[in-house]
Amino acid sequence: MYKFFYYTFISFFILSANISCKSNTKDIKAHKEKVEAYRKQKDADYRIPEKTMLTPELMKDFEGLKYFPIDYKYNVKAQLTRLEDLPKIKIKTSTGKVSDYVIYGKLLFNVDNKPYELSVYLSERLVGSDRKKGVLFVPFTDLSSGEETYGGGRYIVLDIPDGNELEVDFNMAYNPFCVYNPDHSCPIPPLENDLPVKILAGEMMY
Repeated sequence: MYKFFYYTFISFFILSANISCKSNTKDIKAHKEKVEAYRKQKDADYRIPEKTMLTPELMKDFEGLKYFPIDYKYNVKAQLTRLEDLPKIKIKTSTGKVSDYVIYGKLLFNVDNKPYELSVYLSERLVGSDRKKGVLFVPFTDLSSGEETYGGGRYIVLDIPDGNELEVDFNMAYNPFCVYNPDHSCPIPPLENDLPVKILAGEMMY
């Protein structure tokens, strides 16, 4: 009788592990395909004069942006803590101007089982409208900035979720447009969004 229950438990454990593994493999494959499609479309758009962020000089020899290999571990689950008072912040830009935002909330997430936090911003002109509309702006720097990635940081944009949980995919992190054309005025990530970890995902130094 003991052996029966023992081997039944072992069989159930192995079956559950296999189902979990297959499900995870399916998720990873679907995620990889989604990011690849996004990158392919972005590279295609950058070859079109009406859509590109490149200077005419860069367009001549453009073969595609540079990316880190897609890594599912950088597609993280995050907890969004909203700030009710929506403190205002002026974010400096690469051209010496300032852009007006409010701090919408804080993102709490883990990378390699270590906790990190990022502030998320909402354009001040959207305050007072339906706060479920629009996108959240997440500019950040990390320990790869100035080495593998652009020294002025990178950006992520997120849809405002209905609840407090969302996915933050650093594989979608992109360079400010001023990397490709200095005429663009790009917000500089605030110091509070300097991550003490290398985020080796998304766009690389071009």
